[in-house]
Amino acid sequence: MDLLIQTLLPAVIAGAIGWWRPSLFWWAAGLAVWATLGWAAQWYFWPSRGIHWLPVVFWTVALAGLVPANPGRLLRLGLAGGVFLLALWPLLPRYPEAIIGLLAFLLWQGWREWRPGPGAGIGFVAGAAMFTLVVAIGGSVLLAQAGGALAVLAGFLWLAGLSQGLSDRDMTAGYVLWLALCWQFIPLDWWVVALALVPPLVDQGLRGRGPWPAALGALASAVLAGAVGLWLVWPKVSLY
Repeated sequence: MDLLIQTLLPAVIAGAIGWWRPSLFWWAAGLAVWATLGWAAQWYFWPSRGIHWLPVVFWTVALAGLVPANPGRLLRLGLAGGVFLLALWPLLPRYPEAIIGLLAFLLWQGWREWRPGPGAGIGFVAGAAMFTLVVAIGGSVLLAQAGGALAVLAGFLWLAGLSQGLSDRDMTAGYVLWLALCWQFIPLDWWVVALALVPPLVDQGLRGRGPWPAALGALASAVLAGAVGLWLVWPKVSLY
């Protein structure tokens, strides 16, 4: 119960604030992730670990939103890319492949920034919820709690998108950075982490066909990818 409260309460409060006042969503989302990490592990005011940079990617979105649209796109990419480097910097001397996380973000975000289409879908919700279970079994309750908070925030973003036209393209930075940290700090193979990319990519790829095909495709792919991921991290137990 304590773990659930630590994971869900800050994100629910922040999501409700962001749904009521969309201009505050990304500020509140970063604060919720910071509160979740501090409550679950140790409070901090300056990042000293890679996971500590996760809230900052949401604040970079909020900062970029203060400038006009076209400069804001470049500013968002630049600020978020800098946060990625700061979060992964301690790992790069030993694990240079961690830079793939930054490249994945830049490619995905660039595709979403200049691709017209509807706003928020359920892909990030399904992907984060699915992979949170994999991460918890894979070896990190703290990263699983961060993923649970991301799933709740993505859920509120989806609801706000239905009612107020918000887009989920700015969820990419937090989602991909979280996956990069899971890949490097937990002994998970890259293809297990890559499974978490499937639901949001399916969702975004099917949005041109309407909201229902996109949502159903995201949920079906999340169930399938989640089952495969759980089997890969814990194949000898028949619980599933």
